[in-house]
Amino acid sequence: MRDENLRESTNIEDRRGGSGGDDGSFGGGFGNGGIPIRTGGGLGFVIVVLLVLFFGGGKNLLSNLPADDNSYSQSGYQGQQTNANGLNETHDRSAEEARTAKRIARVLGSTEDYWGNYFKQNGGTYNPPTLVIFDNATKSACGTASQATGPFYCPGDGKVYLDMGFFNEMRTSLGANGDFAEAYVVAHEIGHRVQDEMGILSKAHRAMARSGQDKGADSLSVRIELQADCFAGAWAKNAIADAGNLEQGDVEEAMNAAEAVGDDRLQKRAQGYAVPDSFTHGTSAQREKWFNTGMKSGDPASCDTFSAKNL
Repeated sequence: MRDENLRESTNIEDRRGGSGGDDGSFGGGFGNGGIPIRTGGGLGFVIVVLLVLFFGGGKNLLSNLPADDNSYSQSGYQGQQTNANGLNETHDRSAEEARTAKRIARVLGSTEDYWGNYFKQNGGTYNPPTLVIFDNATKSACGTASQATGPFYCPGDGKVYLDMGFFNEMRTSLGANGDFAEAYVVAHEIGHRVQDEMGILSKAHRAMARSGQDKGADSLSVRIELQADCFAGAWAKNAIADAGNLEQGDVEEAMNAAEAVGDDRLQKRAQGYAVPDSFTHGTSAQREKWFNTGMKSGDPASCDTFSAKNL
């Protein structure tokens, strides 16, 4: 992926090198949607999902999820104190990390430009999230973020949390390599912010609160995650491919990353078998399918996973 001509965002809190959060454990609530990651411990993985301790989803509510009257609404979170000053290069621990951090800042700027234009064209205003990058652990309004949680979007403070060590875990443990794979991770989490801005997440919360299911192959959690994958694909089509920033092998990198974080693959790696009733993000095939749907169409309107009969 060519990123030299992408605008570098300064909407970043660089918390690398800090003491982080409490004891490094994950406490409090859960963030809205995240890339699952296999931990180094024996049992396997932690998946960050839609406040699963409090909400559940039901099939009969799926058709009610798109934002009312196609209008865009602000997420409703109160303005949180932020120290978004951009990257702090003194925190770079290696030349590779410096290049990765710079690339992520440019990807973030690209998502801000793309979604800002998209909302404007549709009569709305996009309020981009702050990206918090850290190492080890840090505090969020959704609890303590750590490497074990994987990247996630927290609606409580409107921020995306990303441990820089996650990309190394992607390469070494999940077999997902490449700069476009890293871009996919960021674009997926930004997709959750877009859902928040469109009012989709708040409607999902209300729908799941009326139900009692927070997981399963046909759950709202899965449909939320697959839509974020599709939104990532729409961004990739418009901001990367159509802008001439795509290089040979980039799409394969993103598809490989989507495949690597499918519920079925992660569960089989962790315990030798998959349990569809516990799915929260979708299978590898589904994640590839919906990223590709957004990538081929370039239209976020094609990402209505809530009305889809076959995910």
